[in-house]
Amino acid sequence: MVLMKFFLIFFSFIITANAEEISGVAQVVDGDHLRIGDAEIRLSGIDAPEEKQTCIYRGEDWSCGKTAIDALKQIVGNAIIRCTWTQQHHDGAALGTCHREDYDIAELMVDNGFALADTEYSGMYIPDEMKAKAERKGLWSAQFISPWDWRRGVRLAGNELPASECPVKGYLTRNGKKIYHVKGWRDYAQITLNTEEDDRCFLTVEEALLAGFEPDRQ
Repeated sequence: MVLMKFFLIFFSFIITANAEEISGVAQVVDGDHLRIGDAEIRLSGIDAPEEKQTCIYRGEDWSCGKTAIDALKQIVGNAIIRCTWTQQHHDGAALGTCHREDYDIAELMVDNGFALADTEYSGMYIPDEMKAKAERKGLWSAQFISPWDWRRGVRLAGNELPASECPVKGYLTRNGKKIYHVKGWRDYAQITLNTEEDDRCFLTVEEALLAGFEPDRQ
């Protein structure tokens, strides 16, 4: 027992010693990303609606993605923000925890219903999400698609992806990986399909998934 306790203390010391930290006035990139100086930090343990994402509140379209960004701006303000991280998110940003004074910024976003708990990296904000849901705060007072599903192309009824000759572009990367882009996503317009290389056009995301294509990490 003593040995185990010593190991945990030693392991905690290693993590703390290897952690990177930055502080300063933060710029809000989107509902779960901050930038301080040259460092971009994704708030660990949460996922907020994308900027272009819409939800439905009392039968009307609601720009919940922009609302999440505005909420984060209100929380951050012009105060000095302190962020600490030990790992990197798959989008290239540092995956960290940020505080304004003694307040955990990610916790405030989830507690007020402007972001969801993201258990891919941490489950620490699940209690805050349950509380926000019970009190019908923010997103929980509306109809919404989880951000991770929205990025896959899932939409609420009435907010389906716009029809076009090729609403979903599927292509092969240089290493042979099957990737798809949905109209409205970043870089969609820059993708040119080459049918000779098994690139394909799909009418729906479901068709792309059934064909073995995966969403581009955006």
